[in-house]
Amino acid sequence: MALSAWMGTTADLRGESLQTLEALVAQWSELRLAVSTEQREWKTRESQLRAEIALLEKERAGLRKEIDLATREQVSIGSDRLASLGDKERLSEMLDGLPARLDLAEASLRAWPDRLPTPLREQLKPAFRPLMQNPDASARSPAARLQRIVGLYAEIEKLQHGVHVIKQVLTLPGGSRREVDVCFLGLVRGFAVSPDNQWAAIGTPAIGEWQWETRTEIADRVRLAVDIHNRERAAQLVTLPLAVLEIQE
Repeated sequence: MALSAWMGTTADLRGESLQTLEALVAQWSELRLAVSTEQREWKTRESQLRAEIALLEKERAGLRKEIDLATREQVSIGSDRLASLGDKERLSEMLDGLPARLDLAEASLRAWPDRLPTPLREQLKPAFRPLMQNPDASARSPAARLQRIVGLYAEIEKLQHGVHVIKQVLTLPGGSRREVDVCFLGLVRGFAVSPDNQWAAIGTPAIGEWQWETRTEIADRVRLAVDIHNRERAAQLVTLPLAVLEIQE
């Protein structure tokens, strides 16, 4: 009798374990189904977002094209021309605000020469001279002002994406002056090395004059980079210390 009771209890436990296992399997299946559903929904939403972004980019490109057209005609397009663009009121508001935007862009550009390394600053001095002399903005058409702004920013961008090797006389923290070869990586980092390769420094951007930190141990690498740029040595990889700077606004 006791054996029968024990076997019955064991069967009940197995039944309960089987039910628990089936419940867990069911929950796992539901979770997989939920995850699969969410993945499908996300893919659908991602596709919609990409389509919306594409439409916004297309609209932005259209707006830029309309503004350029209005500017070339010196912000004096007749009502018939505006009507053909399909949105006279919106374009009028944009054109009314254009002089103020040009003022802001020119003010921003006037601050750029002080951020450039001295040799590169001298290269752009002729291009910046008309802007720095601050002529009466009303004497120039919006189209001419916009053309000058775009041209200056293009020159700055060209410097930013280039490697420049230049001879320069540096004033060191102690007041001494030293003629060196300087390799500028765009407008974010500079590496200087003396003619005898006994001294080197790293330059970082600063308003007015760049700051230079003596790093004699990298002199050979800087010289190698300079020689490669000047095609005095075969091309090869050169490791130079870089850093990401946080810009304080």
